[in-house]
Formats: sequence, structure tokens, C-alpha cells
Amino acid sequence: MRKLLLGSTAVAAAALFAPGAMAQSLSGDALSASSAAGTSLRGLEVRIGGFYKAMYNYTRQDNLNVADARVGNADFSNEVEIHVLASGKAANGLRYGVALEIQNDSVRQGSNFITNTGNTGGQGTVFTAATPVSKSSLDFDEAWAYLAGPWGQIRFGEEDGAIAQLQSGHITGFGLGGTDSGDNNQQVIGGNYRPAFTNPNDLGDNTKLIYLTPQFFGFDAGASFAFNTQEGPLSGCDAVNITTVAVCDKLSGLAGVSNRRRNEIQAALRWRGSFGPVGFAATVGYIGADAVKNTGGPSPQRVDMVWAGAVGTAYGFTVGGWYTGGNSNTNWNTTSRIAGTTVDDRRADAFLAGATYTIDAITVGGHYTTIWSAGSQTVPAGRRDIGWAVGGNYRVAPGLDFFAEYVNYERKEQGFNFNNRAGSPNTTTVDIVLAGFRVAF
Repeated sequence: MRKLLLGSTAVAAAALFAPGAMAQSLSGDALSASSAAGTSLRGLEVRIGGFYKAMYNYTRQDNLNVADARVGNADFSNEVEIHVLASGKAANGLRYGVALEIQNDSVRQGSNFITNTGNTGGQGTVFTAATPVSKSSLDFDEAWAYLAGPWGQIRFGEEDGAIAQLQSGHITGFGLGGTDSGDNNQQVIGGNYRPAFTNPNDLGDNTKLIYLTPQFFGFDAGASFAFNTQEGPLSGCDAVNITTVAVCDKLSGLAGVSNRRRNEIQAALRWRGSFGPVGFAATVGYIGADAVKNTGGPSPQRVDMVWAGAVGTAYGFTVGGWYTGGNSNTNWNTTSRIAGTTVDDRRADAFLAGATYTIDAITVGGHYTTIWSAGSQTVPAGRRDIGWAVGGNYRVAPGLDFFAEYVNYERKEQGFNFNNRAGSPNTTTVDIVLAGFRVAF
């Protein structure tokens, strides 16, 4: 999940850990890495940083309320991230370190929800609150280690893969990042109302091995590999038998359909240079992954996607965009089947285009993105997600930013029941306004 303007661990760590000429230039800022004081621990320089973000949010969703339950549109919310970055250098010149990102955005936990227990004796619908669990419980977003030298950099752990590390043209440096910001998705109620745009950062932080080359004549490259889409230290299932195999990290086959990826490979090549006052970058990439085998029928399709993006900067303007397409469903998932034994071989095609302008301490911008995909595998019509966003931020002082943005989502899928009610619409829209401040330390 990316919070643009927010200096994710990947961005901060890239600025801190990059070996010489291979410094990675991802979108966002590296306040946490650059401003945190360093201390020495067993030869390692340890930096602690992060941010606190507070905001007002207004969210309007159509076709959400029912006769017995309604939700308001406005709320206050906050978010905290703590970044721990450690780096060291061996006597032979080998550089090494770790990056940890601790966050409090565990949201939409089932135990937080209120359960509808039905109608009793003319008293109306009775709702029973489940055992409350704090939405501010801490978890890890990313946790990885690295080795680096003149030959490049190797990373291992929960971290974005090669495409996200080397992407170009993903214009999100305004407000909170528009349609690629987890902040607006956190305000949307119901998974069917949340879009799935297949952004380069949405491949996930599954545990992987990554290699990034140094830069030669403006070119650098990278590759990454993950056995599956899971993360963390355990197997994911510890039953006496493997009846819970569907949740196991190492799931390779089951009698049914799973849209999880296996043996995921990412590769990317980037070029960066300048022509007078104009800076330019372009990236091409590929993601391929096997599908979990269906032992009781046709297996899902393999994922094979190309990715290409470009960006130009001059005189305070940044303009860019990207395209990705191939055999996949939304969110880089595998496609399975439409009905019965009919294999669903529909492809996904997505793009984003946008621009920002920065003058002194103010940045404004916007982008537009869409994806055509198979969507639900139970209906043949196909899915279309459209999103656009505008916003800006103002740097009041080092580490202090004010931000505001507006985001609009629209999902259309003929024949799909969005809210599990009779007469469900074929289109649903969401409008979100976010405004607040962020303090980075």
C-alpha cells in the first residue's frame, strides 16, 4: 500500500541504502531517512523516523444504505508509521542493512463489525456488537534486508518487486497519491465498492528475492522472484492435516479455484537521462506467474503481463503515464473460469496518465486511470474501473505538510450484484474528499 507524499519505507530505504551510482529515484520523499538522527549499534547506523498523519474525510457511496442501517459521510482519522532503518559496511566494502515499517492501519477486521441477528417480536432489527478490536493495532507493512556493492544490490523480505522499484510515469506526487493511495480506500465500505486498478505498487509485499543492478550509461535493471503471494515467518496453516490448505503459503493445488499466484517473476529495465532542462525516464517490465492448480477441473490461467511507463520533468512540471496488459484479472490475479468448465481467457488492460506542477512549497496535480478486466468470474460481461483524482500539498516547514485531494471511483459490471440486494445496480460510484496535515520525523 502506498501513501504518496508520505515517504514509504521503500523510498526512504532506497535513498539511505543505494550503493553509489545506483540510487533509486522513486516517487515520494525520504524525510524519514534524511532527517532521522543516526546512532551506532554494533557497527550499524540506526535511524528511526516515520510520520503522524491526521485528516478529515468525506466519503459518499451510492446504493450503500438500507432501511435498517445507515452510515454518515464524514469522519476524522489518523495514521502512524514508524520506520527503522539500519545500515552498515564491512571491512571489505560490502554494505548491508535492514528496513522495517511498522504501521497502525489494520482496518476492516471482522471482529469490529456489528452482526445483524434478525427481527425479534416486532422490535425491529436487532444488532449485536462483536468483540471490539482496536483498528490501531500495529503490524508490519514491509520488512527486508539487503546486501550491496559495486555489482548492485540484493534485497530479501517483504518488499515491492522489480517493477515497482524501477517504474516510471506513475504520477502520484500530489495530495495523498490519488487513486493509488490506501488512505482513500480505507474510507470505502464494502469490497465491491473498492476499485482494483492494477497499479505497479499493487503486486504486493509478498516475501521475495530482488536484485537491482548499478546504473550504466543511464540504464539500470532489476528482477525479483517469489514462490507465492504470502508473507511473514510461518507456513500459514498448522492443522493436523492440510484440510486448511487453501490458506497455506505453499498452496500449489486444491479441488477448487484459487486466484493466487505461484512462482512469480518480475523483470524491469529503466533508462534515465536529460535533454537540456528536460529530465526523462522510461521503464519496460514483465510479470509472469503460475496459477494454483485446480485438481477438480480446469485450472486458472497463468499470469503474463507487460508493463511500460515514461515520465518527463521540466520547469516544475512532471508529466507521465504507464500501460499494462496481458493475461490477468484485476490486482494481478489469475483468471479462472466463467461457469462450469469454461476457461475464462479474457485479458486485462490498464493505464494511468497524469501531471503535477510544483512551485516553491506548493505541489498540485491529478491523474486519470482505468482498467478493463474479466472481473467477477461468475458473470460474462466483464468489468470496467475508472478513477480520477486532483489534489495538492503545501510544505509549511521541514517535516510539516498540509494536503487535500478529491477522488472519484466508478465500477461498472453488467449482471454483477454489488450489494447482495435485489435490484442491485450495474454501476457504483464513490466520491472521497481528504484534507489534513502530516508531520514527518
